[in-house]
Amino acid sequence: MEKKLFYQCNDCNSILLEMNGTVSQYCDHNLTLLTPNALKASEAQHIPVLEFKKSNLHVTVGSLPHPMIPEHSILWIFVQTRNGGLYVSLTPEDLPQADFLVHEIDVLGVYAYCDIHGLWMADHSALDYEETVCAPEFPQGCIG
Repeated sequence: MEKKLFYQCNDCNSILLEMNGTVSQYCDHNLTLLTPNALKASEAQHIPVLEFKKSNLHVTVGSLPHPMIPEHSILWIFVQTRNGGLYVSLTPEDLPQADFLVHEIDVLGVYAYCDIHGLWMADHSALDYEETVCAPEFPQGCIG
């Protein structure tokens, strides 16, 4: 499963998410590919920390608290799953955290966007779950 690609519009500052290998033509402006964890900033305040309890994922942005003030805050958290994604928008009045109803096996990566330090990601696909599918239609019985 490929990681999601995020782009930022150079003119209107909007963030776009690539879906199915193409970027929606939201605007006619030039887009810049955002690279997670690329800016020099405190990783301890930006990389999402994941806590799973049954089918609940609690995401806290940073192992050290990230500021949540109008001049510097986390704008959103996105959880990439095997079936798409889950998104929460945050404001400076919120804590830099969110809860998602999702099974751990379905989570591929978790992204957070800081209005000053850009895109950050916690890679969860490192577990590299192998999925085996068996059906009478497959000549070899199972694929995976």
